[in-house]
Amino acid sequence: MKPSILVLLVLMTQSLWGQKTYEQLLVDIKKHSPQDSVRVELLVDACVAATFRADTLVLKMATEANQLSNKLGYELGKIRSLNCLGNYYFSRTLNDKAINFYLQALRIAEKRNDYSNIVIGKSNLANVFSHNFEDQKSIKLLNECDQLLLKNGQVFTQNRAAILTNLANSYFQLKQYPKAIQTYNEVLAICQKLNIGFGLALTLDNLGKTYFELKQYPKALDYFEKAKIEIEKHRVDFVRGKNLNNIGKTYSALGNSTKGLTFLQQAKAIALQNQDNEALRDIYFAMQKGFAQTNQFKAAFEHLEKYSILKDSAFSSEKNKTIQELNTKYETEKKDSEIKSLAQQKQISELESGRKTAIIYTILAFLLIGSILAYALFMRFKTQKQNELLTTQLEEAQRRIEIEQKATESELKALKSQMNPHFMFNALNSIQEQFMYGDKTLANEQMGNFTYLTRQILSISGKKRITLATEIELLTKYLELEKMRFSEGFSYKISLDNQLDEDYHQLPPMLIQPFVENSIKHGLLHKNGDKRLSIMFSMDETEEHIICVVEDNGVGRAKSAEIKQKRFASHESFSTAATSERLRLLSSSLNSQELMHYDDLLDELGQSLGTRVTLKIPL
Repeated sequence: MKPSILVLLVLMTQSLWGQKTYEQLLVDIKKHSPQDSVRVELLVDACVAATFRADTLVLKMATEANQLSNKLGYELGKIRSLNCLGNYYFSRTLNDKAINFYLQALRIAEKRNDYSNIVIGKSNLANVFSHNFEDQKSIKLLNECDQLLLKNGQVFTQNRAAILTNLANSYFQLKQYPKAIQTYNEVLAICQKLNIGFGLALTLDNLGKTYFELKQYPKALDYFEKAKIEIEKHRVDFVRGKNLNNIGKTYSALGNSTKGLTFLQQAKAIALQNQDNEALRDIYFAMQKGFAQTNQFKAAFEHLEKYSILKDSAFSSEKNKTIQELNTKYETEKKDSEIKSLAQQKQISELESGRKTAIIYTILAFLLIGSILAYALFMRFKTQKQNELLTTQLEEAQRRIEIEQKATESELKALKSQMNPHFMFNALNSIQEQFMYGDKTLANEQMGNFTYLTRQILSISGKKRITLATEIELLTKYLELEKMRFSEGFSYKISLDNQLDEDYHQLPPMLIQPFVENSIKHGLLHKNGDKRLSIMFSMDETEEHIICVVEDNGVGRAKSAEIKQKRFASHESFSTAATSERLRLLSSSLNSQELMHYDDLLDELGQSLGTRVTLKIPL
């Protein structure tokens, strides 16, 4: 027994036309013929008003609203119409289609930074997760929605009633019934205060289901019957069949299977009308139990058989389709054979009726056919040779591309295998300094950090890409290791733009670390006083590259080069050169300056304020 959800679009949409009924909105749509945003809003509001009705006109209106919004460039209309399309398919348990429309709507809302439609999008996705029994994911999304609503002052609103309803449903799915009841009662209070009719119907029905699972059948029946009154009053069609099914099950659980079957028959009629196979399967199973309890074993067997048929309907449908295709193929071949047979009989008859004329015509026909066949065979042979040549060229091109790709990957692996030892050499130098000149306890602590960092590097060394989260963790560990080299005054900050998802977006491993190392070694190490380092990740406008900016307030490149020349003029940094080469191999469309760019930060007097390096990393 699964609880009903509240589709959030219904609650959060503020109608431009007041509290008009579905029928009134249909009249307004007929009267308003101009193809503008007003018509879009009328169509969407009509879809919203009919969300819980079994009316296929909803799909037509939602599709028209979406097409018109795209034509007008009306983004709010796009969001609302996409959610209406998602709701239509979700209410019919076509979740794969529903989630596609929900995600499109959410992406547009996030680009607009439209919090109310972000809440709608996340709530709709949470509903799909809940329906697929992924309730932990659903609870996470719904809590995010709730925080957004509370942040914007929507504490006692229709919007929050929808979020809390779906949150309670997830608790129900996880069998956390006390939490579910507490949350449903909060929703009930909001719906009663704001007089949300369908909200009352859904919440009362959901409370009944929760008490049913707790085996408190009298209390469950009381809530189901209250829900039935609200369903009839507000015409909540999509809940009507489920409510009758629940009442029937509850009467059966109370020992009154005869009365229970009466309600189950009504639920069955509605499910058949709506072609709701999921509901029918549940109803058939409940009815076979009811018939068995009343000693109607034949009816019980029939309904159990119907239940089994629906359970295996996906397999049966595919099997029937295959049989139909084979039968069609057989019939076609049979007809072709009959046609050929008739043609042969006709030729024999013509030969017998006029031998001389037939022989002449036959000879001419054979000559003509022979010529045509010869020409056809020649053209076929020519085409075949051309196709063979094209196939050979295509295979050769594919082979050449594969060889080039393998060469590029080998080159990248070679560069990575050289760079990891380079990093470990520098880190061990830092630890050696602590053992020789610093605090031994601190050195031991550094060694522990180094050991952890080494394990992480080894684990990613064979990978082409890692998540941003892993890269940030490695950078943090490395910076903590480097931080111990400074007695005081060293701080760092790693920030991430909202457009990036650290668990989704990926980049090549150990790509940023060499530039961070250079900032510390050549910029901050020679600076007195406050030393700051910042690493910022963002997305470029094309959403095809990650932009990473490494900035320090060190002595600058000119001063660093001067110090470097005095100390060890022959040394050249391998790691940044290797990284530059990796970037070049990863992107064939951009040059080196576009992929990696240095900026010297100067004040008004031309004094150095530090160095900034900007990396453009292909996704």
